[in-house]
Amino acid sequence: MLPLWTKTHISLTTMAGLSSMHFLERLKKMVIAAVLFIAFAVATGAAIVKAYQWHQDVLYGRYLKRID
Repeated sequence: MLPLWTKTHISLTTMAGLSSMHFLERLKKMVIAAVLFIAFAVATGAAIVKAYQWHQDVLYGRYLKRID
């Protein structure tokens, strides 16, 4: 039979390993969420810029016929 301190040491080491695995799993999820958020923000910004450019083209650009 193992002494009590050996069992405690093994138990603490196992818990520390699980804690670091849990931390790494959470970190991976946070990185994925951050990348998706940044991609969404960039795509939304690009859509807004394109809509503004289209609006300006319609008002002042090549779509208007010249009035002489």
